[in-house]
Amino acid sequence: MYIISYHVATIQGGMYMLKKILAFLTTLVMVFAFVGCSGGESPETAVTNYLTAFQSLDLETIDKYTNDTSETTETADDAISDLENDETGKAFVENLTFEILSSTEEDDTATVKVSITNVDMANAMSKAISEMIPLAFAGLSEEELEQKSTEAMISAIANNKDTTYTKEVDISLVKGENNWLIVPDNDLADAITGGLVSYAENINEAFS
Repeated sequence: MYIISYHVATIQGGMYMLKKILAFLTTLVMVFAFVGCSGGESPETAVTNYLTAFQSLDLETIDKYTNDTSETTETADDAISDLENDETGKAFVENLTFEILSSTEEDDTATVKVSITNVDMANAMSKAISEMIPLAFAGLSEEELEQKSTEAMISAIANNKDTTYTKEVDISLVKGENNWLIVPDNDLADAITGGLVSYAENINEAFS
């Protein structure tokens, strides 16, 4: 009976945590879809400026790299604002670092190879879920449990910031009418979130 209860608690704590993380990732991918660079800049400069702005969730700077003619600009701005005002979002990117390794450009396409390092979020997530297990039996409301999960994740990231995840990514860009646009993909999202996209996919498969 204890073993069964333990696994139920793990699933409950993990799912509450996963909801928070997947919400962040959904917003992250949404932002990727609309972000580009101003005309005249190289693809390498575009990626550098974008990732630098992303390190601090600098809405004003990221806005400069948004396609103003897009019908979804307002949606993207709202998404970035949510990240900027969310403690979990800030925790995910405050230890983010990157290094441009190379770049190639051909006609209207470009590729920038980047080495991206962040806290190993899979490790942090595992530790946060472990802290959540006892709370599954504490009779907390969904709102209270979500708040506790947020606190546990932020604490786990802070306490494990020396355990890092590094990934080399080929960032694809396409030239729009007046600017370069970053093409979103899972590899880029996975690198920025310290392997959390892969971790979330594995958890989702385990619970499905």
